[in-house]
Amino acid sequence: MKTFFSLVLLIFFIVGCASKNAPLADLSLPQDANFYIEQNKDMELSPEALKELKENYLKTWFSPWTTMEVNKNTDEVFWVAPSLLKSPGYGENLKKNTLEYTSKIYEDMDIPNYPSVSQKAIITTDTSVRAVPTEKPRYSTPKGYPFDRWQNSLIFQGTPVLITHYDLSKQWAHIQSSFVYGWVKVTDIAKIHQKDIDYLLSIKNYVVPDKDKIPLYDSKGNFLTNARVGEIFALKPSEKAPSKNSIASKAKKNISEKMTKEVYTYKKNIDGYVVLIPVSIEGLSFSPFPKKMDMSAMASIINSMIGERYGWGGSLENRDCSAFTRDSFANFGILLPRNSAAQVKYAGNMIDLSKMDAKQKEQYIIDHATPFATILWLKGHIMLYIGTYKGRAMAAHNAWSITTSTLFSKQENILGGVVITTLWVGKEKNGSLFKSKMLIDRILGMSDLYDFASKEQESESVK
Repeated sequence: MKTFFSLVLLIFFIVGCASKNAPLADLSLPQDANFYIEQNKDMELSPEALKELKENYLKTWFSPWTTMEVNKNTDEVFWVAPSLLKSPGYGENLKKNTLEYTSKIYEDMDIPNYPSVSQKAIITTDTSVRAVPTEKPRYSTPKGYPFDRWQNSLIFQGTPVLITHYDLSKQWAHIQSSFVYGWVKVTDIAKIHQKDIDYLLSIKNYVVPDKDKIPLYDSKGNFLTNARVGEIFALKPSEKAPSKNSIASKAKKNISEKMTKEVYTYKKNIDGYVVLIPVSIEGLSFSPFPKKMDMSAMASIINSMIGERYGWGGSLENRDCSAFTRDSFANFGILLPRNSAAQVKYAGNMIDLSKMDAKQKEQYIIDHATPFATILWLKGHIMLYIGTYKGRAMAAHNAWSITTSTLFSKQENILGGVVITTLWVGKEKNGSLFKSKMLIDRILGMSDLYDFASKEQESESVK
C-alpha cells in the first residue's frame, strides 16, 4: 500500500513537472485581432458623435494650458511620501534600501515649499513620469521586478503640462497633465510662450499613427522622435491661397497639391522654451483624428501592439495593461484616465459582475458586451473584450503573468506583453483541488465605451 501511494505521488509529480514546463495553451490561439471580428456585427458612430468626441478630447488634453489649476492637496500630490519615511523597499541591486536613502529623496522633494511655480510647458521627448525625483527603482520585494513602485507613467512628447514645483537640485520638475501628474526630468520639458499656446490651440486638424513607433526625421534626416499609437499630432495648416480668380491662385493650387503633410514635433531651445519643428509624414501611415470607431480599426490598433513587451507604468517606454487600453481608445477621441480602476468608471456605465460566478460572468459578457469596445476590469488589471472563439470570451490585454497552483507548487506563468487570450488562460496548469483564481474569477466589472461614445453625442444634442 505504501509503495502504491508513493507511485501515485511520483506520477503526480512527473505530470505536474511536465505541465509546469509546457507553454500556456492560450498562446497557441490566433494572435491576429482580425480573426475575432464577427462579420454580422459592427459599431457605427455619426459624424456628429465623432466631432463631439474630438472636441471633448482636445478640451481635456489642453486643460493644463487653459483651465487647470494647481492641485494644492499635498497628501494627494505626494501620495508616495509616507512610504519614503517608513517603507524603503528594495533597490536595483535587489537589496533593501536604507531609511536614510529614501529620507533623502523625501527631503529633495521640498514638499514644504510646494507649489513653488505655475508654469505652462510641453513635453519635448517621450519620458517617464515618476512618483519621486529619481530614476532609481523601488521594488516591494527582492523579486518585485518589473513592478517599480516609483514609476507612474510614460508621457509622450507634445503633451501639454503645467509645471507646479521643482526638487532641490532643479533636475526634476513636478507636472500636472490631462491624465497623470508626477516628476519628469527637466531636460525633457520646455516652457512655452503664450503666443505658441494660442497658435497650437487654433489648429483644427490632427492625425494619429496607424502603427507603433514610426520614426520621424527632420529635413536633414536627423531622428526626432517615434510616433506612438495613442499619440496625437497637430497637422501644420497649409498657407492661405490667394484669390480664386488670380493667376497666382492657380499656381498656388498646383504647388499645394504637391505639398507634403507636416506635423509638429518639439525641441527645447537654449532659453528653456519650446521650438516647433515641422516634420513631413508623406508616405507614412497616419490617419485623421479621431478615427472612425469600428471593429476593423480597433483590430488594426491591437495588431500594431501584439507581442510588444510589458512595461509597468510605461517603464523602458513599454506599456502596461491600462496604457494599452488608454492608447487604443485615444485614437477614437476617448481620453481614458491613467489607472484601471478609474478607466472602468470613466464612462459612468460600469456593470458590477462581482456577485456572479465564473460561468455566469462569461455568459453575461458574451451576451451584453460590445466586441472591441468593452473593457473588463479586475483589481489591478484591465482588458479589452474582442468577441468569442469556440464559445469562450476573448480579450486583448497587456499582461505580465498568470499565476497557477497545484498540490505541489505555485507557478508564475509569464505572458510578458500584449496577447489575445481567453479569460481562463492557464487553466490547464491549475490543479483540481489546489488552484489559483483565473482571470474570469477575478473580473469585477465591465464598461462599454461604444455605448458611452454614442450616448455622449446624444446628451450633447439635447442641451
